[in-house]
This record gives sequence, structure tokens and C-alpha cells, in this order.
Amino acid sequence: MTKVFLVDDEIAIRENLRNSFPWEEKGYQLVGEAPDGEMALPMLRDLNADILLTDIRMPFMDGMKLCEEVQRTMPWTERIILSGYDDFTYARKAISLGVREYLLKPVTAGELEAALDRVRRQIEEKRRDRENLTALRERLSSGNQFLRDKLLASLFTEEGDPEDDDALRDQMRALGVNLTASCYTVIDIAFGAEGERRLACRNALSSLAEMSGGGVQVCSSPKGARALVLGDRPEDTEERAYSFANSVIHLPEMEKAEGTLIAIGEAVSDFHEIRRSMKSARHIRHLQSTEGKRERRIVSGNEIARRTPIAETELSPLYERLQYATEEEVEPILTEYLSRLNPALALGYLRVAALLTARRIIQEGEGNPGEILSERQVEEALHTEGEEGFRCLTELLRSAIAFRRRNRAGYGDPTIGRARTFLARHYADPNLMLQDVAGEVHLSQSHFSTVFSQETGLTFTQYLTALRIGKAKELLAATEMRSAQIAQEVGYNDSHYFSYLFKKTTGMTPSEYRRSSRDGDRVSAKVEHPEHE
Repeated sequence: MTKVFLVDDEIAIRENLRNSFPWEEKGYQLVGEAPDGEMALPMLRDLNADILLTDIRMPFMDGMKLCEEVQRTMPWTERIILSGYDDFTYARKAISLGVREYLLKPVTAGELEAALDRVRRQIEEKRRDRENLTALRERLSSGNQFLRDKLLASLFTEEGDPEDDDALRDQMRALGVNLTASCYTVIDIAFGAEGERRLACRNALSSLAEMSGGGVQVCSSPKGARALVLGDRPEDTEERAYSFANSVIHLPEMEKAEGTLIAIGEAVSDFHEIRRSMKSARHIRHLQSTEGKRERRIVSGNEIARRTPIAETELSPLYERLQYATEEEVEPILTEYLSRLNPALALGYLRVAALLTARRIIQEGEGNPGEILSERQVEEALHTEGEEGFRCLTELLRSAIAFRRRNRAGYGDPTIGRARTFLARHYADPNLMLQDVAGEVHLSQSHFSTVFSQETGLTFTQYLTALRIGKAKELLAATEMRSAQIAQEVGYNDSHYFSYLFKKTTGMTPSEYRRSSRDGDRVSAKVEHPEHE
């Protein structure tokens, strides 16, 4: 079903479009709405809408600015302008921003359906183009495309010469690709697909990158593909990298590729440092792959750093080897590690490294090392010699890793825990937006959106809606407050929108839910107290 997001500052217009158009009957899903572009932008990123339907004249961020931002960061989202201003200047600017349709208010259901259908056909045509393997092969093997791919791939080799890199940049410019920017980030993409399916994935990525207007460049890699993200500032580059990564995850071709892993490297400010970003992305991807997970996932160096609160001075090379190890992998890793140490100092050094590593691993699971590791365990690990001492250290580390595994499964990412606490306190604020929560936990909007959905299984908007509707259900069951009052209590200024969301979520109107909950209570009372029959 094609996902549509509506933006208009007039509640009456949003309500009319929401309720008068048969969205689902026509194959569309109205996934959300907002009164201005500033509020809409993070929700659009979060919901990954296919089509944006927006007014022009709005406070804070108008429709043209919103379309411009969407074109810059989410060019795969198609746009339809809905305006009361029959002004050629607006139409001309809309065309320059890649807007597909320009509708004048008041718009009829027939006009809206026709415009949505035209845009949907364009979206489907693009998808069919990506799925047409013959056309993809021809494009991939064409001279300039093949040369661009090879030149870009050479930026991601182990070592490089600055003069060679400058020559490469000139060659790319001659082919119509400008790699000059103030900031760069490399994305390493690995996917479990072979043969024609792998080719389809790689070319779908290339098609997606082409929509970025030069902001993202993609080439093949042994494990899948790599993308070079260009930006003006580290913050902008991170936003673009996460927006691109989120769109990659949702590509139909990638959904068929099992175990897709997307690693975002560190941001660098010099063209000659791109390899450093590549190495960090590859390292992150390698570390994550050792966990053996099969779900699609996006992760960055900042993400790993957030989860390891121990000071840098306490870092141990042993920790790096055990960071993503299982209990079964501890003994072979320790054996290999021990073999590289000076024999005279080996066991003594290993004891210190193992204790520091165990402490850090337990703290990753939000535990207290003094409570998890018994005094006997620590004493034996510190003072037992020979092979038995090695066995004690192995068991110590296995205990720490087992605790982290259990605790992580139960409690998840502490950053998301803080976000949930913040949402529980502020869900009733009608102006609450994704960027507010992202700022509270010190992440960029796209970074937070990605991590939040991966940890909770819901997008931010879905989670907030579920939280608000859950609170509304409690109030409907326990109070006599009117529906309009409850809407205000749980964060919705528009009571009609609240009723629409409530029915969409629960299958009942607020009044129907209230009657159902009261009837259920009466049935329960009769069962518990049959003597009152």
C-alpha cells in the first residue's frame, strides 16, 4: 500500500481530506499529518512515506521549504503541492524542486485520486526499472558507469597516495561526478544475496543514490556495496547518511536479502581521509557480523561508543577481541591472545586485561561487577597459576559475557530507556516532536530514529501514538471525561484527528470503546459475584 503524509496548517482542510477520501479503498495509507513543515520533516523521515501531500503557505516552515528539505535528504519521497494560490512563480519553483503534481484548492476527491494515481505509477515505474535485471546489467556494464564504479572503489582500498587521489577526483569530475565537499562519511553495506539477486540489490542502491543529486555515490564491494556520503557539515552528513541507510533498508530488493548489515563510518573533513572513514565502517560491520544476527540492521561507530561507558584509559586490546564474542569463543580468543605475549609476563598481564575486560562487559549490561563476579571467582583468577589459572580467567570472562547477553535481552539500549522515560513524562505535550527526544538523548534526528525503531520494533511516531492511545483508553474506561477533553489530555489539539487515530488503532470509536470497557466490567462483576444475579 502506498504511504501518504499530509501537511496543512488548516485543521478543517486536513479533516476534510482525511475523512472524505477513501484512502485504503484506493490502495493508499494515510500514515500521518502535521500542521507545518517543521513538525512534518522528522515524522516524514520516521514514517518513510512514499508521497508527501503539502500546502504552501504555512507557519514556521512553508511547503516550498519542506519540499526543498525532502528533495535534499529524502529525494525518493515524491511530492504533491496542494495550494490555494494560482501563481506561476510557485508552480515554477515547485517544478525545479522535482514536485510531481500541483493541485489548486479546493480539490475534489476525483482530482486528488488522479494526482495520487499518476504519482504512484511513477513510483511503480521506478521500482520496475530497478527490478528489470536486463536493463540493470546493461547500465552497469556501460562504459562511463563501469569506470565511475571502478574509480570510486579505488578510494576504498587499504592504502592510497594523495596525488593519485587528486587525479582520481579530477577523473571523476570529467565523468560528471563532483566529489568535492567539506565532509565525508563512508557506508559499508553487506547483504546475504547471490547471483542475480545481488546484482538487483547493487543496482537498486545505485538508483537510490542517483536521486540524491550527487550527495551520495555508490560502488560495488566484495560483500555488497559501499556508499560515499558528501556534506557541508558533520551534522548534515550524518543526517544524509542515516536517511540513505534507512531508505536502503526499505528497498524491496533489500528486503529479500537476508542479514543485511549497514555500517556507517566516522565523518572526516578531508578528501584524503576517506579511507579512514571506510576502515571504521568496515571494522564496525565486521564486529557486528560476529554476533550472527540475521535481521536487517544499521549501526555506526557512535552507536558502539554510546554503549561502552568506560573511560578510554581503561581500554584493553583484549576487550576489542571479546567485544562481540560469545561464551564459546572466549577460550580460543584467550589462547591466541596469550600466544602473542611475552612468556615471562604472559599470565600476569592476561589477568589484568581479563579483569578490566570482564568489568567493562558487565557494565555494558548495566550491572555491577562486584555483584556479578563472586569474591572466589576473582581470587582464583588473580592467584591461580598455570593451566588452571587460564581456566579460571576463561570462566570469569564467560560469566561476564553471559550476564551481558541476558541483561541486554531484557533491558536493551540504555539510551532508548532514557528516551522512553522522557516520552512517558511528556507524551501529553501536543508540540512534542522527534527532534525533542533526539536532543534529550544527544543524537541527531535520523540517528535516533534509526536506533529507536531497531530497539523497540516501532517507529517513533508509532510508539508515541500507541502510548497516547493507551493512556486515552485508560481515561475512557476510568473517567467520564468527554472525548475532546481526553484528546487534549493525551496530546492532541484536534479531537477529530484523535478520534480518527483511535479508531484506526483500536477498531472502535472512543465512545464504542468506553461502552465496551464498561460492559466488560459488568460481565466480570457478574462472574465474580453471581449471587447478585
